[in-house]
Amino acid sequence: MSDRSKKIAVIGQGLMGLTCAERLLEAGFNVDIHSKDEFWNTTSTSAGAYWWPHKAYPEERVSKWAKETYEVYKSVRNQAHTGVTFQRHRRFCLDPDDSAYARHLVDEWERIDGHDYGIDCVEAFSVILPVIDVPIYMPFLRNEVVKKGGRIQLRDVGCFTDLFPEYDLIINCTGVGAGELANDREVFSIRGQVIRVSASSEITESTRIYKARDEFTLVLPRSRDIILGGTAQENDWSLEVRDEDTEEILRRCQEIVPALVDCQFMGASVGLRPGRKVIRLELERLNDGKAVIHNYGHGGGGFTVAWGCANEVRDLAEHYFC
Repeated sequence: MSDRSKKIAVIGQGLMGLTCAERLLEAGFNVDIHSKDEFWNTTSTSAGAYWWPHKAYPEERVSKWAKETYEVYKSVRNQAHTGVTFQRHRRFCLDPDDSAYARHLVDEWERIDGHDYGIDCVEAFSVILPVIDVPIYMPFLRNEVVKKGGRIQLRDVGCFTDLFPEYDLIINCTGVGAGELANDREVFSIRGQVIRVSASSEITESTRIYKARDEFTLVLPRSRDIILGGTAQENDWSLEVRDEDTEEILRRCQEIVPALVDCQFMGASVGLRPGRKVIRLELERLNDGKAVIHNYGHGGGGFTVAWGCANEVRDLAEHYFC
């Protein structure tokens, strides 16, 4: 058990910040979470989330983190208060998919023929995946952190030294904000626009059409609605909803799932996924001897690797204080 007197500041109350905070609290640390954004304004709360490593690298580390996260979701599957269910997901790859290795990390998958579904593709498979109903899961996660003693406060941290000497260690989970805070020029935005339509009893399984370029087609049923996607526009920092994106998303999704025509449009949202050639998860020692553990650059794979990354952050923190 870690020394309760050690104080750790987690910057960011999105998925990564809250998941790391929970693991650190479980290890016995004293944890405060600082966020410049209100909870419902974080990128995580606007996501259409399911387990699959999208634009998250490198494969060797992501595989480990993804497997650990998958096992956590298995442990809470079908518990209504968590928002985690397992759902059949059909993935049709029009281009070679560099994340196709993920199917070997799950308990159940099989190859299918895209032509049977009227889709000409390089490969296709059916897989049972965790689906994370974000409007349920994120408040659940935040409440768990608070129950374990985590304190959350709105604070715009301009530089790491703002938090020293009050804290013994800082965890940087600022997503795209890490580009400025950590002076990391490798961080770029991946603009994701999705829309929500009303739930349908006819649509109970998810479908994904994968392309290498900056668009994708996703139909993701949740308990109260269906998420339709989407865009993956790199180096685009706009948070404005674009009508042309909404129209194109609807067109693509209705083309592959015609029953969507009868669903009611419920709105659109935009989030900036934190892109990076490789995820940065490491401990950095600053000039004054203090340390920061960085955990950012997860692309569109945050919900896929969150718990594995949080486990590693906890391990790094415990080793640092040894």
